[in-house]
Amino acid sequence: MRKICAIWVCLLLAACARPSDGPSPSNFYDAKDPATGQNIPVMRLTQASLPVGGSVPLAYHPEDPGLSIFRSGGSNDVRLRRGDVIEVTIFDTGEEGLFSSTNSKTLPLGRFTVDANGNVTLPFVGKQRVLDSSPEALQSRIVSGLKGSAVNPQAVVTVVEQPGNAVTVGGGVRTPGRIPLSARKEKVSDAIALAGGALANPASATVTLMRGARKASAPLSRVLNEDRQNVFLLPDDQIFVQDAAPAFTVMGAFKSTGEYRFEPGHLTLAQALGRAGGLLDDRADANQVYLLRNQTIYSTVQSTAGKTLPAAVSVSNKPVIYRIDMGDISNLSLMQQFQMANGDILYAGNSGLVDFAKLFNVYQKSPNLPAAPPPVSPSN
Repeated sequence: MRKICAIWVCLLLAACARPSDGPSPSNFYDAKDPATGQNIPVMRLTQASLPVGGSVPLAYHPEDPGLSIFRSGGSNDVRLRRGDVIEVTIFDTGEEGLFSSTNSKTLPLGRFTVDANGNVTLPFVGKQRVLDSSPEALQSRIVSGLKGSAVNPQAVVTVVEQPGNAVTVGGGVRTPGRIPLSARKEKVSDAIALAGGALANPASATVTLMRGARKASAPLSRVLNEDRQNVFLLPDDQIFVQDAAPAFTVMGAFKSTGEYRFEPGHLTLAQALGRAGGLLDDRADANQVYLLRNQTIYSTVQSTAGKTLPAAVSVSNKPVIYRIDMGDISNLSLMQQFQMANGDILYAGNSGLVDFAKLFNVYQKSPNLPAAPPPVSPSN
């Protein structure tokens, strides 16, 4: 009798340390948030917040300003910059003066480039400081310089090229590079189109706009759908398009584990399980399927005076675990409504009998392996 009791005690102790390839159900309920040290809540799927009326949840908070922080009327900046090329033509309507000995009252002076110091040297009027000046201001200075040489001089200054009046588009576009701005006042979507378009689907692409020291991002789909996000561009703006397609990870007793990408808001929990091939019949515990998520929390920032700042949104993450009971038919219905989110982890635990069976495999005597051959000495 004592021998039997001793055997049962050994088996119970061994079962407490039985081999497993993942956490047990109790481990999920004991999990703690590394940031706060508090227990991570474990919720049944029936307690999850589901979209109302089958609506697709947004990948961003509606109050997030996104690119709308860049307010501008567009690039209508005709100020001269270093490297700009101008074309100058002068006229004289008088009978005497600069053109009195010629048949034409028009004299094209040619094209001139603004040098690195912001100057340009013109015939008859000499060196002129033109940096940050408008073409109209330069015309007036040319006319003043021609007084005395021409009776009634006129001047026309035309900007031919403005290499500095451009934006940079990079990242996931077909032809990244510098995009010149025109008088049409290009927007963010125009620059991306001129760069050949985004390589990723608009639903999974993120647009980042950098203007000086300021930077903001928004999904490309939002830029295309919201006019306030599709802002006008200014010279030297930088646009970066990134393929931010969300993905979820499958681990544990599924037929196909790994990472799967999807379009945001277009993949339900039922579809995700289908991609993973379903549970392994000989391993999985259908009552112990878990979804681990870093829940995104949006909160409006409050000022010190207690007033709400509608354009300021704080984004934080809070871990949560959902338990899915595949043996409950109501869970199968909810899985068709539950939307997957970026970074979700699906885990299916092993049945208790499977882990217990591993115990006997661990203590089986391993076969003797042949010794490795001795190293061969190099020939002399």
